[in-house]
Amino acid sequence: MMIALSVTAPPSDSMPVKIGHSVETVTEVTEGLSAEVLGNPGVNVLATPMLADLCDTAADQVCGEGVTKCMRINIRHLAATAIGDEVHIIAEVISFTGMLVVCRVVGWDSKRKVVSGHVSRVFI
Repeated sequence: MMIALSVTAPPSDSMPVKIGHSVETVTEVTEGLSAEVLGNPGVNVLATPMLADLCDTAADQVCGEGVTKCMRINIRHLAATAIGDEVHIIAEVISFTGMLVVCRVVGWDSKRKVVSGHVSRVFI
């Protein structure tokens, strides 16, 4: 069985997305973002699912005013970030086709690079 899907992009004024556009977010790592809170006793560092959410938040912001939904997060968590440190995430639009936006995400704490990967979002 073949399913045909027709996708029409929302008006362009609601999608100010341009390839190369980037956004940086800065988040203080609190205990609420720790692996310990997610059931890993004694692991008081930024949890990978929380880091994925920070990457998705940056990608959402780079998409501008339009409403988007996360389609895929593909990241590598490269190093642990201590509670009290800050994480800087940069999301850069590398592809925009129809309604799908793909962002490269990279992040650092005060010592080193902690994350790299891609986040895909779609306008709804």
